[in-house]
Amino acid sequence: MSKTTLSLALVTLLTTSTLCANSVNLAESLMKLRADVEQLDTSISEEKESYRSSIKSLLRQKDDLEAVIAKEELRIKQIEQELSKVRKEIVDASKSTEGLKPILLYAITLLNKNIQDSIDFKKSERLEDLKNIKTQIEQDLVSPQKGLALVWNAYTDALRMTKENGLFKQTITLNGQERLAEVARVGTVMMYFKTPNDEVGYVVKEGNGWGYKEVINKEQKEQILALFDAFKKQIRTGYFTLPNALVMMENK
Repeated sequence: MSKTTLSLALVTLLTTSTLCANSVNLAESLMKLRADVEQLDTSISEEKESYRSSIKSLLRQKDDLEAVIAKEELRIKQIEQELSKVRKEIVDASKSTEGLKPILLYAITLLNKNIQDSIDFKKSERLEDLKNIKTQIEQDLVSPQKGLALVWNAYTDALRMTKENGLFKQTITLNGQERLAEVARVGTVMMYFKTPNDEVGYVVKEGNGWGYKEVINKEQKEQILALFDAFKKQIRTGYFTLPNALVMMENK
C-alpha cells in the first residue's frame, strides 16, 4: 500500500470516528434537551395548577368576605332598627317615667342576645356590664332617665364596635390554658391574638362557642405580627395581607 493510500485511509478513519463521536454527543445533547423540556413542561403545568388553585381560594375568600360584610351590615341595621323602635316607645311612654322601665328591660334583652351572638371580644365584661344595668333598673337603683342613658350608651358602644379597628388586651383560652394576650380586632368580622411568647392566631366560631386557632405557618405568622406592629404605630387603615380569619356567623 502506498503512502498516499495509507494517508487517505487514516484520514477517512479519523473522520469517521469523529463523526461517530459527534453523533453520539449530539444524541446525548438531544436527550438532555428533551428531558429538560419535559421537566419545564411539567413545572409549567404545576405552576398553572397552583395558580388556578390560588385564584379559586381567593374567590372563595372574596365570597366569604362579602357574606360576612352582608351579615354585619344586617346586624348593624337590626341594632339601628331596635334603637329606632326603643326611641319611638320612649316618646310614647315619656308622659310616665314608669312606662320606661319595661321598654328599657326589653331593649337590654335584645342587646344581650346581640352580644351573645357577636365576636368573642371582652364578652364576659360586656355581658356583666349589661347585667348590672338591668339590675339597677329592675331594683329602681337609678332613675328611669339614668337607666335610659345607660342603655343608650350600651347600644352606641355595640354600633361603634362594628366600625372600629384597634389593639386591646383580654384573656383567651389557648390549648386548654388561659392566657393574657393582645388582640387586634377588625370591626366585628375578624380578631387576631398575640401572646407574650409571640404565639399568634385568630378567633374562630366553634358551634355555639368560640375558640382560638394558633398559626404555625411562618409566612402567616409574619403577616399577623405585621398587623400588630401597624396597629401599635396607629396605622389602622390600608392594605394588609392576612390569613383568612373571617368570622362566619350562623343565621339565627
